[in-house]
Amino acid sequence: MSALLAALRISRRDMWRAKARSALIVVMIGLPVLAVTAALTHFATRDLTFEERVPMRLGAADARVADTRESVPIRQDVTGGNWEPRSDKPLEPRSRERIQALLGQGARVIPFRSTSDDYSAGGRYTGINVVELDLRDPMTKGMFPLLQGRYPQSADEVVVTASRKVSVGTTIRYTRRGVPKHVVGRVVDQQTEYGGSLIGPPGSLFPAPSGDSHTWDTWLADLPSPPTWTETLRLNQAGLAVTSPAVLADPPPVGDGPGQALDDHMRSAWTVSGMVAAVSGIALAVIEVVLLAGPAFAVGIRRRRRELALLSAQGASARHLKLVVLADGLTLGLVAAVLGSVLGVGVARVAAAVIGIWPDGELGPFEVPVGQIALVAALGLVSGVVAAVVPAVQAARTDAATVLAGRRPTARDRAGRPLAGLLLLVAGTATMLYGTVSIEAPIYLGGTLGLLGLVMVTPWLVRRIGGLAGGLPLPLRLAARDASRNRGRTAPAVVAVLAAAAVFGTVAVGVTSSAATAARGPWPYYPQGTTMVWGDEVPKETWDRIRSLLTEAFPGTTPIETYQALDGEGRALDFGMERRLCKNCFLRSGPLRALPVGGPDLLRLLLGRTDRVAEAALAEGKAVIFDPGAVGNGEVRLNVTAFGAGGDEDPTVTMPAVGITVQGPAPVLGVAPVAAVTGAGYVPGPSGFVIRQDGARLDPERARRLRESVRALAPDAGVEDTENVESDRFDFTLWVMGALASLVVLGGTLAAAGLAAADARPDLDTLSAVGARPRTRRTVAAGQAVFVAGLGVPLGLLIGLLPGFAMSSQTALQRDAHPEAGFNGVAYPAPGMVFSVPWLTLVAVGVGLPLLAGLIALVFARTRVTMTRRLG
Repeated sequence: MSALLAALRISRRDMWRAKARSALIVVMIGLPVLAVTAALTHFATRDLTFEERVPMRLGAADARVADTRESVPIRQDVTGGNWEPRSDKPLEPRSRERIQALLGQGARVIPFRSTSDDYSAGGRYTGINVVELDLRDPMTKGMFPLLQGRYPQSADEVVVTASRKVSVGTTIRYTRRGVPKHVVGRVVDQQTEYGGSLIGPPGSLFPAPSGDSHTWDTWLADLPSPPTWTETLRLNQAGLAVTSPAVLADPPPVGDGPGQALDDHMRSAWTVSGMVAAVSGIALAVIEVVLLAGPAFAVGIRRRRRELALLSAQGASARHLKLVVLADGLTLGLVAAVLGSVLGVGVARVAAAVIGIWPDGELGPFEVPVGQIALVAALGLVSGVVAAVVPAVQAARTDAATVLAGRRPTARDRAGRPLAGLLLLVAGTATMLYGTVSIEAPIYLGGTLGLLGLVMVTPWLVRRIGGLAGGLPLPLRLAARDASRNRGRTAPAVVAVLAAAAVFGTVAVGVTSSAATAARGPWPYYPQGTTMVWGDEVPKETWDRIRSLLTEAFPGTTPIETYQALDGEGRALDFGMERRLCKNCFLRSGPLRALPVGGPDLLRLLLGRTDRVAEAALAEGKAVIFDPGAVGNGEVRLNVTAFGAGGDEDPTVTMPAVGITVQGPAPVLGVAPVAAVTGAGYVPGPSGFVIRQDGARLDPERARRLRESVRALAPDAGVEDTENVESDRFDFTLWVMGALASLVVLGGTLAAAGLAAADARPDLDTLSAVGARPRTRRTVAAGQAVFVAGLGVPLGLLIGLLPGFAMSSQTALQRDAHPEAGFNGVAYPAPGMVFSVPWLTLVAVGVGLPLLAGLIALVFARTRVTMTRRLG
């Protein structure tokens, strides 16, 4: 213990004496601690608990009641968000009066329903949450605070949340049928509940519930007092799930016993995959910090050779010398961990003040996760100690006589362990490739193994590249050979830079692959480059005028006319099919019916090719179905849905049909001819046009003029262009990750260059003494920076392609396993894996960052000569 205390005193004294080097190590260790602490605090503040979300969910109401329509009785959890039935006899929906009677005397309820649909604010259609709620009722106070305008009063008025950039006074088109709605106000977003929402009065946005699982029959209740758990159990007997502040404040026990609450199955749990990913992420972070801080400790040991030699000459053992250096890591790691944690909380607090607490902002009450931050600080402390391990071993080998004589100790030729490193690289690559077809955890584990392999291989690589510098100009040759000769200092910096560049490369590939997937995903109804015009109640004369507009907008191209089936009451019909029958199809509510009606030109457009057999069948009055398995005995059985009808069971109809095989998932069931609609007993009517001109993009201004012209003729008609949508969030992610990677790369590179300059100062002074100009010293410093970044950045970007491919594959695998639910509850098949590499971005980063690092080193390099005396 006395030796440890002495080592800590020596370390503290040296920390104050070498302030610049100590500050550099503190920054390298403390910055990751600061970043992670700030992120954890921000996420804890942003992640509202259920209790903190009560004002969003209930407003001023005493309870929120869900008519589960399940068989009675039910069991619910404490929150009322999860329940399970106890028999198999579902209930019918109940009226407001019945719900009020079940709640008891003095109860008053108002409906609160939500679903999802599409809307257009003058451009293309996009999805949005839809909420029906009377915001003028006192019970809703605090749920959607008003920012601008007023709350809606009539069925044609809505408000939108602030995240939707729709101005008050705008008329939007709601649903693909283009129902006009006037925006009369903007309200605060509920980031964790109903962010990005369109809100209208009850009964204005969708029909009354009729078994639709995406339309919840929920009520806000004004009661004499919030229901207790006893009262909640009574309501559970009637099939009502209750969210009550009184139950949240005094929760009952959880379990399967009488009177106990249902276990919350949505509660997150640690899985093997999650634990492996977390451990791998922590290991990667520690390795990165060690690689950045290790060279600084190593250079510090070389600057303290004489002090260590004096300790050795006075009887200190190798163990004592190791302890002195490890005490440096302990002291500086402790300072970095404390400063990083405190400053991280401060940064998160400033961010919370800027973003704001809900409802003025999107965050909840400021919350500091003390346990998590303590763990991060402990990791920072451990990182400091681990970074000092290799320098401590070097210090233990100090030759006191050589150092006290003023001579440099002979450096050991550390070539690394290339064979072991190569084996780890192969193992890491194989593990990541395995993760492409299984779970995410092997990808993180493979990345950790690969990084350890690079640590072992890089010294050998630095030596080989340094040996190729013979033909370079003198300053660059000196820089390369100095890096090769001091591989213990250069290799960790190269690996740290390489790791940061690899992370950026992985994210860049993942982001561009996601953007490419979005571009070819199941969102377009027609092939890319197609413009659609549709409407349900547009006279034929108006369609003829719209045809002329399209011919003018797309000269030389003939619009393809589409039709729809109408029943005896003139209502538009759609034909559907159970998902299990047409396994190759995914269906969405939109301008293109599940089974569009048209001729061979429409069939060719949807297929992207000419199929003579299918066109012949279409000419014979048979429907062409894009899945042979859905057709039996030359017929297909379809469900018929009338738009605007609700509550009745859909009738079925049988059509003559043929099945064909198409490549990839189809956006529709197929194409039906007009004759098949007539043969089924329905009346065909025009529904719109589809037009496509290869190589001619409908620019935004041209599209706007076309929409205005069409709607001037038919206010209820819709216009949509299916060109690829460029998402700003992809570019923003790349910019953020590029900035973070650049900070790490430049910080690590310049730190390595500064350490190299400090370590090589006697050589540079000798160079100046024999006539070298100051610019030579600058060029040598720039060459050292370019060597580290020029080797680490391009290699890291190339290495990042592999985990980027693995993450893209894993994302595609997850989409296949958990397809997105459509607006009608139909699962869409995933578009498959799209692997896209932003080569231009990677080349710009791979060339630009090393040149920028070299330029900074060139400008800020020290040129003052310090004469030294050497003995021996």
